Amino acid sequence: MKPFTDEQEKTLVAWTKRYPYTNLGLIEALRAVQDWHRMITPEAASAVADIFKLPFNHVWGVATFFPTFTRWKTGQKRVGVCHGLSCFLKGSGKAERCLEKTLGVPKKQATPDGKLSWETMECLGACEQAPALLVNDRLVGPATDEAIAKLKDLK
Repeated sequence: MKPFTDEQEKTLVAWTKRYPYTNLGLIEALRAVQDWHRMITPEAASAVADIFKLPFNHVWGVATFFPTFTRWKTGQKRVGVCHGLSCFLKGSGKAERCLEKTLGVPKKQATPDGKLSWETMECLGACEQAPALLVNDRLVGPATDEAIAKLKDLK
């Protein structure tokens, strides 16, 4: 079975033509795959490699290097809590325990309805809001108990 619909494949092919060098569109193509499937599988990476005429190891290396791309199925809303040094010192461990209790799932697992997942992230560059909380690549502020409780409303 193909990992992409014909329309999705057209979108990926378009990324190969957008820039003077084919591989410059690779990250945007992988972003699209992450959005469609909420993860990057080896099968999807192989299909992208074929479309971009790149070695599988190159595509898989990019997909596994950047934290934007996951090899596990994320929720539709992806929540991240920073666990860099400043955030750790300001209570990221407590925020992690609160996320697990509030959402009812351990990190790197989606809620049963597939709406939310959470994970720890390296430094988000928001030390002034430590421990920083991110929702779908948007900084929402400190990961307080109140902020985490509001995540249930995102469902």
